[in-house]
Amino acid sequence: MLDFTNVPVIDTHAHPFTASREKEDYAHSYAMCIYKGLDNYKYQTSYHMALRELRRLFGLPGDTPAGEVVKMRHDKAKAGYNEFVKFLYEDAGIQAILCDFGYPIIGDGLSEEEFHAFYEAAEGACQVFDMIRIETTCDRYLYRENLGFDDMIRAFDRYVEEHIRKRKTVCMKSVVGYYTGLKWEPVTHDQAEKNYNEHYLGYFHPKRRDKQFRDYMVYHGLELCVKHGLNFQMHTGAGDPPKCDMRLINPNDLYELINTDLAKQVNFVVVHGGFPYSYEAAFLAASYPHVYTDISSTQNYAGRAQEEQFRHILDVCPHNKIMFGADGGGLVDASWYAACYFKRYLADILTEYVDKNYFTENYAREIGEMILYGNAKRIYGI
Repeated sequence: MLDFTNVPVIDTHAHPFTASREKEDYAHSYAMCIYKGLDNYKYQTSYHMALRELRRLFGLPGDTPAGEVVKMRHDKAKAGYNEFVKFLYEDAGIQAILCDFGYPIIGDGLSEEEFHAFYEAAEGACQVFDMIRIETTCDRYLYRENLGFDDMIRAFDRYVEEHIRKRKTVCMKSVVGYYTGLKWEPVTHDQAEKNYNEHYLGYFHPKRRDKQFRDYMVYHGLELCVKHGLNFQMHTGAGDPPKCDMRLINPNDLYELINTDLAKQVNFVVVHGGFPYSYEAAFLAASYPHVYTDISSTQNYAGRAQEEQFRHILDVCPHNKIMFGADGGGLVDASWYAACYFKRYLADILTEYVDKNYFTENYAREIGEMILYGNAKRIYGI
């Protein structure tokens, strides 16, 4: 039986965690949904799996009621949040995270106080590497300046350059799939400017009329990746309803973009393993030298379904192109739980493959170490 319990972890898809951003309903933290007040959160498989992991962490009997488990969790976090973060990360073996500060997707971004609280909590628990989210940078930081199109582009470039100077930045990220979908099309400067002036409102709107501007910025983001030596992450697959239209986020829709000469110059990471389109994401990574995938998000939100998705990716995608990610945000438990759960089923599946004589035990162990940290170190240059 393989065991990856003590293998270090690099979480390649994280968001800042702070006590102030935790959801009121703990069960809601394990739902990929921005709606509030639903009664079904406490009936999700992922939530009950997380409770089992908390019982293990706290040494509680397996039948300890959910309310008592959650109360103990909150009491420990309130008693010393930074110590609680370190406790969780040491348990999971998380040594570094790649952090998207575009969180949360709705509402205001983190305040200066929340940024400080996050870095203070992360210090001593893990290394933090930054990613710059294209859409949030435009909408949250630049749109309010009432800039003309060319001034917007120049301001965006300055923001990226200043961010790189100040923080350890390893990639740019796009969530254009939320806004206008993944079917990117080439856009001229004049087309983008006209669309920007007529339809860009600085936030998501369901009619998706600002597609030309959004597509232009994705391509420009790739240009900046080449200029500054950054990697590129593209959100694919399921996200936060109602912003996520499942008809627009299949990784196959990236065909035009990943085949551009520009995209071929960067490490292009298909995020979330395309869930539920995992075979499609795996095939892209297997077929294109510059395309990779992570398996973030579904550990926390899809329950045991993630184990089937991982088999799809493991069976089709080269193993040196797969990376672990959690996509936890707000609640620090999300990264911890995802890493613990993934290590367990990773060991189970690879042990099964060894028993079936698909892999040698030594190669199966190598696969686990590549996915948990080795591939991220190489691909992101950590």
